[in-house]
Amino acid sequence: MKMFELSKRFKKLPSYLFAQIDRQKAELKKRKVKFIDLSIGDPDIFAPLKVTYALGNSARLKENQKYALDQGKSKLRASIKNWFKKRFKVSLDQDSQILPLIGSKEGLVHLPLGFVNPGDYVIIPSPGYPGYRGAALFAGARIFQMPLLEKNRFLPEFKKIPLSVKNRARLIYVNYPNNPTTVLAPSGFLSGLVRFCSKYGIILAYDNAYSEIYFEKKPKSILEIKGAEEVSIEFHSFSKTFCMTGFRVGWAAGNKDLIKGLLKVKTNIDSGIFGAVQDAAGYALDKETRYTENLRKTFKQRRDIFVKGLESLGFKSIFSESTFYVWARIPSSFKSSISFAQYLLKEKKIVATPGVGFGKYGEGFIRFALTVDKAVLRIAIALLELDK
Repeated sequence: MKMFELSKRFKKLPSYLFAQIDRQKAELKKRKVKFIDLSIGDPDIFAPLKVTYALGNSARLKENQKYALDQGKSKLRASIKNWFKKRFKVSLDQDSQILPLIGSKEGLVHLPLGFVNPGDYVIIPSPGYPGYRGAALFAGARIFQMPLLEKNRFLPEFKKIPLSVKNRARLIYVNYPNNPTTVLAPSGFLSGLVRFCSKYGIILAYDNAYSEIYFEKKPKSILEIKGAEEVSIEFHSFSKTFCMTGFRVGWAAGNKDLIKGLLKVKTNIDSGIFGAVQDAAGYALDKETRYTENLRKTFKQRRDIFVKGLESLGFKSIFSESTFYVWARIPSSFKSSISFAQYLLKEKKIVATPGVGFGKYGEGFIRFALTVDKAVLRIAIALLELDK
């Protein structure tokens, strides 16, 4: 029997971090071992109840049982426009500057296919969301890992990117509020980022999936920054804002040419978002402001409990400014983030994400997801306290 070989492109792809974690969890479940899952950013909180009602009602409409438009429903784009104006004071053209997506990940990964040529550089943050690397490799790009270091508050230093990379870079991924480090980006940094991209003609893909999961400071949109509209496309997600991870819906907004290019990619790959999901998403944006406010309160309570617990155990360099993650330096007795994650899994039955899984500059850290109830977080702290 002939053996089928993966393409050279696929051979370059590392195993997807969260797929590996899922396999570990599946093995524990198979052995009927109870564990605490603090790994993947999939909240345990129900999506808004009325959103699910809207989904069910819309699913019964004949129009929603047919192919959807790739550009998305006009009604959803209008809801996104209104939400964006209210939240960021930014006016968008709903027909040329907004594109609904099958989740923000889909758009982030497909974008390079429309604009990046083989051999071009794509600049990705390290640590950073693993999807950025896959997106660059699918497009045949060369990758430059941009260090996000603790000493710089996990903000990159553009002056340290080699000129040879800057001159051949076609696209840069930037993500604040940041996953996994949780930090926010100050306005001064964002202005510098836009100037950097404008100077070198680099497309700015700004991943703003966690824009509504904040505590003390309200995050900005890159499109609030002067000149950003000329070089930027920003991505948003219903998964984080409304706990709608399984719905698979998000959107891109920004530069008209970038939106047009991404739309062209999508017309050759998918057939649009299920109409009922679009209706439910629009309802969430229009009606569920209070839900998001309560969601922030819930995650803040969880954050405060868990961070206080880690501090009592002697953990150093704990970051939890935004998102629903906690990013912490591993204990000095462990040589690597993988060894510490394995220890947590085997000895404590706690599943967490090793920092190196987000890139080489994530080594030395561990990411905990606050996607379980407060009582479970207290149990996790108690399990860790046994070694104190």
